[in-house]
Parts: sequence; structure tokens; C-alpha cells
Amino acid sequence: MSPSKKCKRTSPPAPLRRSARLNLQDATSRSTMPPPPPPQRGLSILSTDTEASETMLKLLRDANEIISQYAAQGRQNEDKLKPALQAFLEWLPDDGKVSIAKDILVATTDDLLHQVFFNLFTTLAVPMKTRSHAGSVKCSPHPHRLDAEEAVASTFDDPLEREKKFRDMCLRRDNYCCVVSGDMDVDKFCERGSPEGVISRDLEVAHIVPFSYVNWNTSTPLPQDSTIWEALMRCFPGIRQIGLSAETINHVFNGLTMEAPLHSSFGSFRLAFKRTDILHTYQCMTYSDFPTRNHMYLPENNIIKFKQALGAEDLPLPNPVLIDCHYRLAEILNASGMGERIDEHWRRWEDIKGSTAGHMLSPDGDTDLGCLLETALWHCVRS
Repeated sequence: MSPSKKCKRTSPPAPLRRSARLNLQDATSRSTMPPPPPPQRGLSILSTDTEASETMLKLLRDANEIISQYAAQGRQNEDKLKPALQAFLEWLPDDGKVSIAKDILVATTDDLLHQVFFNLFTTLAVPMKTRSHAGSVKCSPHPHRLDAEEAVASTFDDPLEREKKFRDMCLRRDNYCCVVSGDMDVDKFCERGSPEGVISRDLEVAHIVPFSYVNWNTSTPLPQDSTIWEALMRCFPGIRQIGLSAETINHVFNGLTMEAPLHSSFGSFRLAFKRTDILHTYQCMTYSDFPTRNHMYLPENNIIKFKQALGAEDLPLPNPVLIDCHYRLAEILNASGMGERIDEHWRRWEDIKGSTAGHMLSPDGDTDLGCLLETALWHCVRS
């Protein structure tokens, strides 16, 4: 895949079948009403907005100019540097774009620019893409970023066992049905007497921001935990504003009930949901490596609407800020080729573990330690 070539989203073929949907009460119909018109703005405010927009455009132009001048020197994953940084500047929300552009502008050498890229690669792209894999991260080269990481670390509490409660609440809110296909959880299907016209499936509850963003195996947060949270909030400041943190990773607003194949595609950023003009209504976006068979689960018009089940109005719907974050990351990972690169390395690592049957070192001394270390630490060593 060319480093600058963007993966094209694929248009789903006609679905092979459609499941009958349960008639749910749209408890959020009132929330889909268009907001009241904003108050009339004065010329001075409009002038300020125009100046701010022009300032951001100049920042982005200057940052892209620096990116274009990068000279390759054999640094780690540097073939992804230009398309990755360009994708961040294109797809991040405006406040995230400005933050990354400023980091690029103070990178006065190619080595510093590679540090900016590698920090984003290891603290945002790898943790998001690998989900259940514990990857090492590269700290930011900027001192003020280190201060921010320490501030994030100070908010971590001891982890609590909330996984089951999280799953139960998401299932109840979503009426025990996949939010995409409408198919019902097989256990609930049997419990309800096998309702006619309803298809049952094995369902899973997916985290939007991965559960692996919290390290549950230690009593105190590791340094890399605060580093990846700082990177996430730097690129997506809205996440901090809605209150997502290590303590709220299992909040129901960070979850979706999905069929197992769709959960896999969603977690690997082959499937994302793009917001529309209607609140809690999204367009299903699929990418070139989305399994063709999974198109059968998508609605005919490619549009889904999140609804609360009758009696579950107290449980908030998936937060639009988090859904938008996932969608933008899907665009970044696919446009830059970073997603494909991460998948390649993890497949190599899984192949090595499988070929050694769980034993990393051969008793006869034939183990290629260089290859083993290179594969295991590919995302840790910058040069």
C-alpha cells in the first residue's frame, strides 16, 4: 500500500437478509429535535471568528510545509511519517489539529519531527488499534507535555471490577439487540419465548475507547497509562469535557451492543459510524478491509439510530463525542496506512508465539533472539 494512498471506503452490496426489528419506544425522540437558532451575532464576533479561522489555516499550511520537507534517514516507521501527520492534521477536530500543528512547528529538525510522529504512533495509534495488547509508548519530546501527563496520572484511582455491570447496562439500554443489525441476544431471545420474526445472535458489548486504556493488573497506574491518556485528550479535547477517564472507561456512554463479527470490525477500525445532522443517528462507514460477509448485518440505507429501550431511559446513549473520535481515528489509520502497519507487526508476533507453542526460547539455543526482540519491541525503539 502506498504511504500516501488512502484506503477507499467500500459501498456495501445489497444485504443478504434483514432481521425484523423489535418495536422500541424512541425514548430519545425529543432529543433529536433541532436546537433553537443561535442569537444574532455582532460584526465584532464574526470578525473574531474569521481571524481565528485564518490563524488555524495558516498553522496547518505551515505545519504541512514542514512535513513535506522531511528527509528520510532510516528511522523507525518513517515511511508513515508524512501520510500520518498529514492525516492527523486533516481528520482531528479543530482543537486537536491546532495542538498537533503547534508541536510540528516547534520541531526544528527532522529528528524532532520524527519524535512528534512516533509519539502519536505509539501513544494513540497503537493503543487504539491493538486494544487488548499492552504496547509500550514513547513519551512526548515536549516538556510541557510531560507536565500534562503527570497531571493526568494524578487522577487515576485504584481499578474497580465494573465489567459485568457495564455489559449488563449496555444490553439493557439497547434492549438486548445489536445496535446495527437489530438481532437479539440469544439468551434473551430464549428468555422471551423465541419471539416470532426476531433473529437471535451471540452479542458482545464493545468499548468505544478500548478497555485496555486502563491497566487492571497493577495497583498503581504505570507511566505509560498517563502518557496514552494525555495523547488521547490532546488530540480529542472533547473527551476530557464529557468526563471520560480511567475511572469511567466502563461507563455506559462508552459502550455499544454488537454482533461478534461487527465488534471485531469496529475494534479494528474497519467499521465506524459517522455522525449525521440528526442526534444519535449515524452513517455506517466501512473500509477496504471490511469483510464482505459482514455487509449482511448492515441496514439497507446504511443508517443506524441509537435508541434507549423502554424502561432504560436512565441509561445514556453512546456519547457522540466518543463515536466521532472513533470515526476520525478510523479515517486517520486507514488514510495513513498506520493501521495496516500495526496489523502486520501484530500478526508477526502472534505467528512467533504460535510457532513456539508458548515457549519463546528454544532449549537447544537455536532461537533467533534478534528477530524475536525486533518483532516484540518494534513499536518501542524509535531508531
